[in-house]
Amino acid sequence: MPTVVIDTNLIIAGRWKRNSSSNRIIDKVIEGNIDAVYTTKTKNENLYILEKVKAPKDYIDKILKFYRISKKVYSKRKITACRDKADNRFLEAAVAGKADYIISSDRDLLDLKEFEGIKILKPGAFEREVGL
Repeated sequence: MPTVVIDTNLIIAGRWKRNSSSNRIIDKVIEGNIDAVYTTKTKNENLYILEKVKAPKDYIDKILKFYRISKKVYSKRKITACRDKADNRFLEAAVAGKADYIISSDRDLLDLKEFEGIKILKPGAFEREVGL
C-alpha cells in the first residue's frame, strides 16, 4: 500500500470538486487503501485554508476523519529543495514519514519530479500509477 503526503491544493480541490481525483484520493485514505502521513505544519496549513474558503461542515468533518486515520510524523530535518520555501514542509513530511509519493498540483513541487526517491505527482497521475 502506498504512503503519501497530500498538498493543501488537494484538500481545496476536493472541497470544490467532489468527483475529483483529489477527493477520491482522500476517500481512499479514509477507506484504508492508502496510507497518509502529515506533520503539524501541514495539517495546520490545511485546516487554516479550509476555514478561509468556508468549507461546509460535512467536508471539514471528512478532512478531520482523514487526519484521524493518517499518521502524524515529526520532521527532524530542515529541507530547502523547493523554490517556494513554504512547500518544503511537504518534502519534510514525506521524508519523515518515509512516503512513496507527494501528491500535488503545485508547479514548484511538481518541477522537482522526485525528491530522495519520493515521487511527486499530480492527483490524476498518481491514480493512474497506482491503479485507483
